[in-house]
Amino acid sequence: MSSPVSSTKTIDISWQLLQQKDQLLPLRALDSHKGDHGHVHVIGGDHGYAGAALMASQAALVSGAGLVSCATRPEHIAGYISRCPEVMVSAINSGLELWPLIKGEQRGNNVLVVGPGLGKQAFGQLLLQTVFQQLQSATKPRAVVLDADGLNLLAEKPMITGSVIDFAKHAVIITPHPAEAGRLLNISTAQVQADRVGAAEALVNKFSCTVILKGQYSLIAGRNQAGELTIYRCLDGNPGMATGGMGDILSGVTGAVLAQFIGLGLSPLAAAKLACCVHSKAADHASVEGEIGLRAMDLLPFIRRIIQTQPVSGDEMEEHSLEETEQGSSKDD
Repeated sequence: MSSPVSSTKTIDISWQLLQQKDQLLPLRALDSHKGDHGHVHVIGGDHGYAGAALMASQAALVSGAGLVSCATRPEHIAGYISRCPEVMVSAINSGLELWPLIKGEQRGNNVLVVGPGLGKQAFGQLLLQTVFQQLQSATKPRAVVLDADGLNLLAEKPMITGSVIDFAKHAVIITPHPAEAGRLLNISTAQVQADRVGAAEALVNKFSCTVILKGQYSLIAGRNQAGELTIYRCLDGNPGMATGGMGDILSGVTGAVLAQFIGLGLSPLAAAKLACCVHSKAADHASVEGEIGLRAMDLLPFIRRIIQTQPVSGDEMEEHSLEETEQGSSKDD
């Protein structure tokens, strides 16, 4: 495939603009319950990648998902529970064990987050195959966030179920970095970077989904409610985000926002816009002490605060962060 070329104009967005337009998560009804805010199912965490699925799960929790489950290797269960007991962890070794966990979850605001730490070995292949088979057999639209090796396997094995997967009737958001985007489009990373807008547009058209193309000024592309392809450029973010685990945090945030937005009747494109800006803005707040050494998990407390309809101010966030750091130090001492 030749390099995509696009003349589509991008619309600049940021967390501040979304806040000004009242496009953050709304206040919750007083009588709301956990089922109203979605159930995020994270699927991944092969040997050597346990942290990825756990980070995505924790990110989904702080982003407001009512329930978060994680299907991962049995060896990881004890560590996950000790680190974050709010995540409902299931031990799986195969697609046969995964199928009953996701088959019955047909409610519209349940979201599968597939890919964090998935790996490309037999474990990852079987789990992705099972998810795609579930999509193909589903009688109702399903919501899915596809990331990391979920994308790499889709590029390598587009007919992993025996036929090409069609995302058109589902709410699917993919979150590739430039190299993953290149694999999905059968072009080089350099070609993606030479025309990021064209690459994002090509991904939307090829896979009938919403796209977050990560990188400097991440692009959010998809079709609006009128069916028009629209591309946004996120102005938040900083170079400190170039570290392992940032994509796993984004996939968890995206899954949680998608679950809540579906319940509100909003589109995957709107969910992707908010998730990307919240993730990037949180990284900006977390990097106040410097971009070098920024860790993915540093974003979590900031994500929780800035995703609110009435967010804490920047100064207050820094004060809270300092208080938490000091309290943590005193406890350790």
